Amino acid sequence: MKRIIMTIIFVILVGFISYSMLYNGFSGVKSITIQEYDESFEGAEPVTDHEIISTVTGILNRSNKISNTHYKLAVEPTYKIKLEYKEDKEVLYIHEGFDTNETLISSDRNEDYYKIKQKQTNTIVQLLLK
Repeated sequence: MKRIIMTIIFVILVGFISYSMLYNGFSGVKSITIQEYDESFEGAEPVTDHEIISTVTGILNRSNKISNTHYKLAVEPTYKIKLEYKEDKEVLYIHEGFDTNETLISSDRNEDYYKIKQKQTNTIVQLLLK
């Protein structure tokens, strides 16, 4: 009986740790708008297609989160993406070419950064610029 309880506790603990490591908090997004960095969001058409939003948030949730680090970047971001939640908004800044074959994403809401592969960046841009 003790062995079963310990196994259940272990599985729950491993599941919780895996979930917290693989989830970056991008959920509940109602619409996504992309623009080049130097343009305004005012004329842009938001994407509300559930499949596209799921794909983009899936990529963002699987990105490598970088905490407790602050970058001073010499170049401006390439794109900015506005995520509209039910009661809140967030703007992500896409810094393409941050490292070899990697893109850095920064947020206006928190101090964390996220890194994704250039292939994933291309997927996000292609889906949102349709």
